[in-house]
Amino acid sequence: MLFLQQRPLHAQQTSRIIQLLLLILFSIVALSANAAREKFKPFVLSEISHKTMDELKTELKGKIKQSPFSIVAEYSPYKDAYIYIITSDRLKALASESSYGGFAAPQRISLTKIKNEMIDEIQLSYTNPVFMQYAYRMYNADMQPILEQMKKHFGFKKLFGGKGLTARELKRYSYSFGLEDFDSFYELPKYGTYNEAVAALTKGFADKSNGISLVYKIKIPNKNQIIFGVAMSASDSGEKELNVKKTMSIIDHLPLKRTAYLPYEIMVDENKIVALHARFRIAAYFYDLMMFGKHGFGKLMSTPTAYKNAFVLVSGGSLYQPQKGGNGFFDD
Repeated sequence: MLFLQQRPLHAQQTSRIIQLLLLILFSIVALSANAAREKFKPFVLSEISHKTMDELKTELKGKIKQSPFSIVAEYSPYKDAYIYIITSDRLKALASESSYGGFAAPQRISLTKIKNEMIDEIQLSYTNPVFMQYAYRMYNADMQPILEQMKKHFGFKKLFGGKGLTARELKRYSYSFGLEDFDSFYELPKYGTYNEAVAALTKGFADKSNGISLVYKIKIPNKNQIIFGVAMSASDSGEKELNVKKTMSIIDHLPLKRTAYLPYEIMVDENKIVALHARFRIAAYFYDLMMFGKHGFGKLMSTPTAYKNAFVLVSGGSLYQPQKGGNGFFDD
């Protein structure tokens, strides 16, 4: 029997192989480091148009119809601002994979009219689902394909909304040390069953005196979870901090408008009713704002407390010690 003897590698050949392996290893490490440093922004600018609002609404509806998404609701929070809330079966399935992924089930496309000195323009923008994936701790979901679908059907110019946050920063995001993060929910009334919680909110939406009304609802598949999008009205409730136009005039002051931040959400999860704390939800989408100054969070006065009170009332609770005051955004 003949045996083939392997020829030993020359020392120079061995050195080259080691160098090649090290180069591959260093490349993998560099790619991983770059991915870890990638920054995500909350909004996408699709286009800036000089068409009329009605023309753009018609065009956008056609684009949505040709996409995998469907319109859940249409909403105008104030003059010159119009929002389409959209979702898809795939988006709802991804949302169902995380404990509170339902907050990302609705994506939002906004049309915002800007009046310039020479000519009016309308900005078409939408939310970035990948930003939500990390901010809302959707550990088992990959929202990049959803973003690619939105880019394909609704257009893409650039991401915007600050300098961006890394996935690591978003997963543990809070505006400042000691402030609320993603799961620091408002403590709202709890019921015996899921159906009782849904019924309580449905009843609350019909009562305009609390300043909260229903814009949309999305049922998350395969679990007792439903997300409600809500409009806020200062005139109905008498609570000035529910004036979303006033709030947006303070925080949404940069040239590219973040109108798609709206509307706010309330969730029923099993027998619980929860809502993201304003010190997290507002700050996450406007994380680049200063604490103080003309457009700082301190200008929001008692907004977080006003939201809490309104959400308690619309959920069927009562305010034994309503808090109407406060010294700023950071007070309860």
